[in-house]
Amino acid sequence: MPTPRRSIVDDTKPGVYHCISRCVRRAHLCGDGYDHRKEWIEQQIAFLTSVMAITVFAHQVLGNHLHALLRIRPDLAAQWSDREVAVRYLRICPGNWRRRAKGIPIGTDPTEEEIAQILHEPGRIDVLRKRLSSLSWFMAKLKEPVARRANAEDGCKGRFWEGRFRSFAVLDDEAIVATATYIDLNAVRAGLVDRPEDYPHGSIADRVAAVKGTDSRTQIPLQPIPGYSDARYVEHVDVWARVILPGKRSMKTTLPPILQRLGLTQLTWTDALLSQWDDIKGTAIGTAASLAAEAARRASKWICTPLHTSPHRA
Repeated sequence: MPTPRRSIVDDTKPGVYHCISRCVRRAHLCGDGYDHRKEWIEQQIAFLTSVMAITVFAHQVLGNHLHALLRIRPDLAAQWSDREVAVRYLRICPGNWRRRAKGIPIGTDPTEEEIAQILHEPGRIDVLRKRLSSLSWFMAKLKEPVARRANAEDGCKGRFWEGRFRSFAVLDDEAIVATATYIDLNAVRAGLVDRPEDYPHGSIADRVAAVKGTDSRTQIPLQPIPGYSDARYVEHVDVWARVILPGKRSMKTTLPPILQRLGLTQLTWTDALLSQWDDIKGTAIGTAASLAAEAARRASKWICTPLHTSPHRA
């Protein structure tokens, strides 16, 4: 039985989560001639992070699925004024059908009347404030516009995405490094490119651009990887890209201490990079201490993690 989202995600506290969503039947609905849809997804991520209390550590959009490493910030949303909450919500959900009925131009800033209507509705601001830092709401507002736009382009109806998205709690800095590395190496693991930065639809290309001092291809602001400068992190990802390329598994390299603290060996870490985390058991990633604390929070005896084949016992 799948773990309920409410057990994985604590909407009341800042937290980091790895989200994965696949196209229906794992079809390449964002590839095979439809690569421009990857840009739609990136544009929507950039828009939502400019409005919501959610930030991005890493992302990658492939032909049939996407990855995003996100931090929710309910503490930041709590600092916004009621008016700011209303304006931010109306930027995401402008209610275009109402605007058409009232003759308000589509795409313009929220009007005072629209803002006042939300402010005067009892309890409405509390609901919207929570939504603006909600992981589920972010993913819904990321995926639905892309699905509608793709269906319109194809002249069809029905599902574009395969069910609900998968999420993992990323419990500490060590886990953020591991998860970001996995995401940034996805295109290499899939055999699409030999170098991580050669795949344009992911955060590692933007970090390389930042190191080189050139313009990033997307407008998605990236959070620093804990314990790493952009240059050092890019080097770290490049080293492990060489390890997981076919025929390079025997390359000798030193496992960073931050990964050793996750209880990994070079072999288990390489296997984790080559696996598909959404196809194996696991709902949290972290050090032994972090996993024990998370198990206690969930009132569980253990938590499975995709980094290991056996569950961590609290």
